[in-house]
Amino acid sequence: TTLFRSSVMARARGRIVLPWALGALFLAGIVHISSVLLMPRFAENDAYVRLGGATQQGLKTLPDASIAPSLPFQDQRAEYAVCHFDLDRGATRVRSNVTPDALVAISFHDRSGRIFYSTTDRAALRGRIDVRLLTPRQLDRVEASDPEDQTPQELRLTPPTNTGFVLVRALIEQPGGREAAHLAANAVQCLMERE
Repeated sequence: TTLFRSSVMARARGRIVLPWALGALFLAGIVHISSVLLMPRFAENDAYVRLGGATQQGLKTLPDASIAPSLPFQDQRAEYAVCHFDLDRGATRVRSNVTPDALVAISFHDRSGRIFYSTTDRAALRGRIDVRLLTPRQLDRVEASDPEDQTPQELRLTPPTNTGFVLVRALIEQPGGREAAHLAANAVQCLMERE
């Protein structure tokens, strides 16, 4: 009978402990996943800061990846340039003429580095890329001044954050094409429009 009584008590203890153990494991999982997802928001040395942040204006060429990679997974067969935007200081316009010498890909990133839009020069209209980054208030003002009978000649984007960066990649398509890719990456204009 004592053996029977001890096995009954062990099962009863197991019924009490098991839900608490599962609950603690579930809570630990939620805390872990939340902290991993929220970590980029609280990072002081985010992508914006690492690439020059508020200290740099205009387009800046990044070093060759084979010498000193500036970005994770930076392709050695591409030339990179970056420009930052701060919409609190004014809208930003990104322009480039299409050249057949190199494939140019332009990606628009929020402050933490997440891409919110990307395009290539192959998607350009009339041989030109023309993108304008605006806050919702700036966009309303620009749309109010548009002529009614004309469609805008530019693509207008409202980024999820007022600060961020534009990353330009020009692919080296042929051996010896690094100079052409460098010129194509640096041909992109990144202009801040003062308010």
